[in-house]
Amino acid sequence: MLTKEININVVDAAERRIYEAFLKNKTITMSFSGGKDSICMSDIVVRTMQKYGISFSRLIVLFFDEEAIYPDIEKITMEWRSRFLSLGAKFYWFCLPIKHYNCCNKLENDESFICWEPGKESVWVRQMPKFAIRNHKDFVMGMSYQTFAKRVFKNIPQMVGLRMSESIQRRSAIGSMVKSTFLYPIYDWRDSDVWLYLKRMNLVFPVTYIYLYKVGVPLNKLRISQFFSIDTIKSLPKVLEFYPDLYQRIIRREPNADLVMLYWDTDMFRSSQQDRKFDHKDKNYKKMFIEEMQKAAINPNDYPGYELAKKLYARVNGTTSNKTYQKMYQLLVAGDPKRRAYRVILGDISRDNFK
Repeated sequence: MLTKEININVVDAAERRIYEAFLKNKTITMSFSGGKDSICMSDIVVRTMQKYGISFSRLIVLFFDEEAIYPDIEKITMEWRSRFLSLGAKFYWFCLPIKHYNCCNKLENDESFICWEPGKESVWVRQMPKFAIRNHKDFVMGMSYQTFAKRVFKNIPQMVGLRMSESIQRRSAIGSMVKSTFLYPIYDWRDSDVWLYLKRMNLVFPVTYIYLYKVGVPLNKLRISQFFSIDTIKSLPKVLEFYPDLYQRIIRREPNADLVMLYWDTDMFRSSQQDRKFDHKDKNYKKMFIEEMQKAAINPNDYPGYELAKKLYARVNGTTSNKTYQKMYQLLVAGDPKRRAYRVILGDISRDNFK
């Protein structure tokens, strides 16, 4: 990706992108997660709209509540919801049975997690807010939030707090975009820009970031997402001391989480960056992937990564490894809205083919 230095700071550049987005579009949707990047983007959006007199009735904020989230994420999202509503924007708080990849179920046949799964109300990590949107005519059980949002808001551009400095894959993805309905106002921000903006604007952010940093997570690795994702499960045990009542709720919701949190980086799960051979020997992911693809062909809406998985499957041959099929299986089940996993798997397939 070619870059060019210009005489403008990242805050002013983000403001310009937001302003131009509203100049060119009647309505804009904005994804909100409660994380640090999302908070920075939201604050700039509010300031830009107030500066240029843009009506907040043109803004729709989307929050997909994943059930298994930290208490401070919920609290901060509540505060931002109140702020946006008071300004006249719409704020859609969705609590839908969305499908995610569940790293705690690697020992099971089903490696998915359904947020707010009907019939499991007694073991939900937390209760839904009373005002949450619990069903929608365009939502199908097990659909990903990316597929749902694309279906419902397909003609409306969406702002996302994605930054290319977080990974090489993101940088390549943004750099190669020619046409997209997604807008990335802070795509060129570094970690230092995010923390500096939070400090200068005196913005409240999830204290979980502080907890993670205190227990040794590097600044550039601070990630907060639903508990059963790979990014979170690795650091979750380190911060449970700060949330005494959370542990029991987590293992009640996902019994395997207890085992995973205890032995995540041991030979039982072999999940570190070392070249270990996890459960590829125990599971035939090629067979599992093909079986799920057959199901996906019948019910594509149940598989958020189906279209990308089809493209990947067209490239494989007899030399494709079980490990690569595992990644393809995970993408098929959980989706890959930012195409990070998709690009990694393409590289894996190429390497497998030349072995």
